[in-house]
Amino acid sequence: MKFAFVDGIRQEATSGLRGSCPGCGSPTLAKCGVKRLHHWAHVSTAVCDRWWEPETERHRAWKNQFPAEWQEIRHLTTDGEVHIADVKTASGTIVEFQHSAISLHEKSSREAFYDPLVWIADGTRLKRDLPSFRQEITTTAPSAESRTRAWVGGQMAQ
Repeated sequence: MKFAFVDGIRQEATSGLRGSCPGCGSPTLAKCGVKRLHHWAHVSTAVCDRWWEPETERHRAWKNQFPAEWQEIRHLTTDGEVHIADVKTASGTIVEFQHSAISLHEKSSREAFYDPLVWIADGTRLKRDLPSFRQEITTTAPSAESRTRAWVGGQMAQ
């Protein structure tokens, strides 16, 4: 995660700091090595958001196109499950960045939870990812309910 609370202030990971997770409140440790992006990790092995995936430089760069206060916004389900949106705009729209394909079940779960939700996907992690995204784009018809729209290479998919 990019942000944790340090003495009640939301901030990015800096060497030697300890904080608390904005999602679950558990203790976090700043990880600031040279191989991976600087990030916060839970001290325990617990993962508070089951949709969590390791973040790449590309993912971080996408999030950084938005104000810091819109990034990594915590949401709580009625049964206490925590999800952290990549971006939540001032109007309440959730933006999720996806670098690789996810299961239809996970996609549906996120879309049911976050409304409205905008996916930004590149599909270039694995060779099979882009065909999977293109299949989804061409088989999902835009509707008043889902408001699904997709662009491939700068052009809207039909």
